[in-house]
Amino acid sequence: MNAIVATTTWNCVDLISSFLVHYQRLGFQRVLVMDFNSVDGTRDLLTSDEWRSFVVVEPFPGITGLDSSNLLLASAKRSFPRDCWCLFCDPDEFLITPSMTISDVSAHMKCGDSCVLPRFNVTAERSIAQFDQDRLTAEDALTLRIDRQHQRRIDPHALLEPLDPPWIFTAMPGKTFVSITAAIAIGDGDHTAATAGTAVPAPDGVYLLHYPFRSFRSFAAKIELAESDFAANQDLPATYGWQLRRWIELARRGQLFEEYLCQFVPDQDIERLLQDGTLAREWRIATRRQRA
Repeated sequence: MNAIVATTTWNCVDLISSFLVHYQRLGFQRVLVMDFNSVDGTRDLLTSDEWRSFVVVEPFPGITGLDSSNLLLASAKRSFPRDCWCLFCDPDEFLITPSMTISDVSAHMKCGDSCVLPRFNVTAERSIAQFDQDRLTAEDALTLRIDRQHQRRIDPHALLEPLDPPWIFTAMPGKTFVSITAAIAIGDGDHTAATAGTAVPAPDGVYLLHYPFRSFRSFAAKIELAESDFAANQDLPATYGWQLRRWIELARRGQLFEEYLCQFVPDQDIERLLQDGTLAREWRIATRRQRA
């Protein structure tokens, strides 16, 4: 199966190497990247000799009014074979398949031209977030997959109200995997795609792991970038990026670290949540890195 990944990067040097290694091992041919003028070393890594043959860096036209996914789709249509498929995801999202190769998806996708892959947040023990944040990587301590997700009704006027359960338990929409020939447009957030043909369900055992919280430093930096994005795109609806808007305001109030810690599971609750199916242990990323 000819398959590529389309993503965007913006000061995410703490995870982009792991992202590239992961998708190369799965068997993807290329990663198509639009970098938002990173200044933390992300772009240097993307264009390094190590990744030059695997990464294609697309021009960044500026943040105002940007539709990065459809620009990446247009580039994929110009540059890759007609039988190529493209996964649209973020650099903190890692694809899981039963055999940990893209071949698990090939036969299934012959029945249609797109599917939406389910997505699960991943977290860790709260004690690690408090005392050992260097371990908060997919290859080490981030192994608690949240299976029982909470459906939220978003009230943009009550963003600062306490969330119970915390945001990390929020139900996550999936990400789209499409035939670049059949794809017409990619929807906001890469959650949907308009295509010329048929959408099919995701193959069994194929899903994305989402790692939104790593070190507090990276989280705080993400919120600063989000604030600049909203400032440049003030016409976005109030519900767009509601969680980011919440965290921006909490940062202004000096409450961001408290919110950050809430995204990790109290150590004493973990066994109960594993038993009732709220959490599951997800070891495949960590054990695969250990075997490499």
